[in-house]
Amino acid sequence: MPGELKDAVPVVPLHEWKGAAGRLSKLGGSTGRPDFVVRVPGRVNLIGEHVDYCGYGVFPMAIEQDVFVAVRLVQSGRGSGPPRLILTNTATDQYPPFSCAIKDVREHLSLRRPGESPPWHLYYLCGVLGVLESLGLEGKLEGDTSFEVVVDGRVPPRAGLSSSSALVCAAALTTLVANKGDMTRSDLASLCAQSERHIGTQGGGMDQAIAFLATAGTAQRIEFLPTLSGEKVTLPPSAVFVIANSLVEANKAASDGYNVRVAECRLATWVLAKALGVADFLSLEKVKELQVALGVSLDEMVALVEKHVRKEAYSAAEIAAVLCLPVATLAEKPLMNRIPLENLKLKLYHRITHVLKEAARVAEFHTACCSPSVDLARLGGLMNASHTSLRDLYECSHPRLDELVGLAQGMAYGARLTGAGWGGCMVALCDEGQLAPFLEGLKNKYYSSEGDEGIQKHVFVTQPGAGASILE
Repeated sequence: MPGELKDAVPVVPLHEWKGAAGRLSKLGGSTGRPDFVVRVPGRVNLIGEHVDYCGYGVFPMAIEQDVFVAVRLVQSGRGSGPPRLILTNTATDQYPPFSCAIKDVREHLSLRRPGESPPWHLYYLCGVLGVLESLGLEGKLEGDTSFEVVVDGRVPPRAGLSSSSALVCAAALTTLVANKGDMTRSDLASLCAQSERHIGTQGGGMDQAIAFLATAGTAQRIEFLPTLSGEKVTLPPSAVFVIANSLVEANKAASDGYNVRVAECRLATWVLAKALGVADFLSLEKVKELQVALGVSLDEMVALVEKHVRKEAYSAAEIAAVLCLPVATLAEKPLMNRIPLENLKLKLYHRITHVLKEAARVAEFHTACCSPSVDLARLGGLMNASHTSLRDLYECSHPRLDELVGLAQGMAYGARLTGAGWGGCMVALCDEGQLAPFLEGLKNKYYSSEGDEGIQKHVFVTQPGAGASILE
């Protein structure tokens, strides 16, 4: 059992979770009581967007909304074929059932159609495949034990709150438990970050890290280099964080936008490294790796970008010329071969400038939270600056998100998009005195067409929640 390993995912009595009995009944369905249940939370990132895949730290916390997964091990009998994975979602009207032989998981993932929103079961298969690979069991499971899995997700989908990554993490954890594997929380987080890339997006690991490392009552300052680590940070007691859904669905796996941003940051790293005479610059994958190699500060990195990376967009041919590479060779590089590189105008200056200044904002936000005299206006100002940068430099916001963030100005200390963007949610910071008028303002000015239930359905106040657990 993973809970027996030091720093493993904790094993928690099922009755400790609010509403667990009702959910267990719902999860059991017609298959009877499950052999075990796992729970993985969603998350909200307070600041530090689009920097994890560049190697820089982030500042998320787990939320109450979560994914519950119940697993029942079923003896299918001799002659019934290889072990199967049988998936059911409690929201069957949105997420149809799926079943396949476990040996065929990789094949089903390979059938994913780029440019389309992946069906929900593919995210589950990512987690399954990641653990089977790690345990050396891919294609090797024998016997007559199949896995009946029922999923109950409470994280709003396509809202930038990590519903997809929570499902990947839950799938990995259930597969680990079912196969009696051992893995630390950090190792599981890293494995899930890698395995989610089977879906096509080149994420950086924040969502998976907070899913496993979160602790109730604290946010986390998560760093990725030189290794994954998390520092618990107690948020100011006077701070209230409100999450509001823009009602614009965001799915980073359904388009090239996310991967293009990752590629632009890598290209900016190469262009800057080449200009500075860094040997073997093509081995660099993250902006922070270059910063560490140069031994300079974030401010000094910004100055180097100003000097060596032009503000105008580049074509692929222009970047190839700077790097002294044939365009075809550049287009075949890992990650570059996942996007329509030669058809894009690549805004390297804008992207890397956002990353460096956002990394500095994360550090300042952390310092401000740890200060004996907390200034909520300072924290809010950093959140506002983050959103402005995401809107103007990273160009990953949406007009409805901008409207929502704009409404928060004057009613809250600050607000910003949270998650990858292009829709999804805003997170706003206020205090107890601002909360009621803020919620009323959102109800009247943004959710008026949703009726009286709109504010209850699409807006919630959140506190730092616990990370993944195995429930017994």
